[in-house]
Amino acid sequence: MKSETFAGTPLSDEERSAKLRRQIAYCLKSSFYRNCFEAAGVDPATIRCVDDLASLPLFVTPDIHRQSQERSLEAQGHPFSEFLCADPEEVVALSSTSGTTGSPTFYPFTRRDVEITDLLWQRALGFVGVRPGDRVLLGFGLSMYLAGLPLVRALERMDALPIAIGAEAGAERLLRLLALTRPRVLACTPSYAEHLMERVPEVLGMEAPDLGIELIVCAGEPGAGLPEVRSKLESGWGGRVFDLLGGTHGIMMASAPTDEYHGMYVLGDDFSVSTQLVDPATREPVEEADGAVGERVKTSLEWGGAPPLRYSVGDVYEVFTAPAPEGPIGGKRIKVLGRVDDLLIVKGVKLYPAAVKNLVNSFVPEVSGEIRIMLDGPPPRVTPPLRVKVESPVAGDGEAAAHLADRISRAMHHRLTVRPRVELVGVGSLPRSTHKQKLLEIDTEKASPQP
Repeated sequence: MKSETFAGTPLSDEERSAKLRRQIAYCLKSSFYRNCFEAAGVDPATIRCVDDLASLPLFVTPDIHRQSQERSLEAQGHPFSEFLCADPEEVVALSSTSGTTGSPTFYPFTRRDVEITDLLWQRALGFVGVRPGDRVLLGFGLSMYLAGLPLVRALERMDALPIAIGAEAGAERLLRLLALTRPRVLACTPSYAEHLMERVPEVLGMEAPDLGIELIVCAGEPGAGLPEVRSKLESGWGGRVFDLLGGTHGIMMASAPTDEYHGMYVLGDDFSVSTQLVDPATREPVEEADGAVGERVKTSLEWGGAPPLRYSVGDVYEVFTAPAPEGPIGGKRIKVLGRVDDLLIVKGVKLYPAAVKNLVNSFVPEVSGEIRIMLDGPPPRVTPPLRVKVESPVAGDGEAAAHLADRISRAMHHRLTVRPRVELVGVGSLPRSTHKQKLLEIDTEKASPQP
């Protein structure tokens, strides 16, 4: 497949607008969306092109989605939400979030939705260098997760071999199977790739590069898009690291096989509008210019199950529209900065946990790269100083630990304009996760009592 085809079939503005109008008409089968338009005081017939979507408020957020699926379960006997537009009998597949921040959110697929999802996974995997015949060990959560069975299906359809052990098997079993099958590709969250890399000498008695992994395909967290994290993984495994995002609603993005990280390219513009932005605080539209930052709002151009229309999952993006120096395809690129509910505000400075992790990783090998940001209560407001636990081999060595903690604190003040209180802890003392790594932790001993 030539590189220019990975982005899909380019659509003219009129073709995209026509798909959007058909999708909106389809969404109006749902009383949920009819009520959304009515509450907004907008006639759906006035939404004629993609730019017109900016006149609409957000219709769906994670909380609204979960509430809607609870109501649909009670009233209609299914958890597919009130904005399900297909007949329940047409739902042939179901994925969900992990539910780490509450109840899982379900994503129903029609047969056509499955075809679109498989196609986009194949585009992304081919874009980052997965080829027919490759063995791909899956370290994502399997079962109903978005990078589980859909990824297995896509690999099989592109004639690659998924070794579908999944993160549920645990690091030791996964690494032993990796050593026996010798895949070319490892697919997992970036934090789990770090954890597996650390465990290789203990479990297998060798170093990670000896296992022959050439590609590390990451998703589920912003880590693979952070320069220091990416560098740590590439040097630790001896392979290239790629960043993927998407897996449902006709959305897929992937970083390019270039020496520098230029963000993730949008590979699904023919199926969705995935890069519209709003201000996270006011929800007012943000112009999509080079370097613009905002909360991502998605709308499908073609989706049958419970189609997203002005839907935000709470991700904050930076959008790049200028050509990338080494980009193999044209078009927009994005970088995930964090989540709206993870934003920290310290003395008026806005800070995302991923930026803290990236800075700490610049001190590897003096640190392991694992961190926890300790909070007295829920974000965003933080009572100074920001407290950061950092794993390091020198934890417990009074003078050396104090010197390293001071250097990290000064670097953070210089680069992020926040001066934290850094506490060094022993390597391995911070819990690892097989799914999305949580960088924030509420200190229950210091948390303010709830009224």
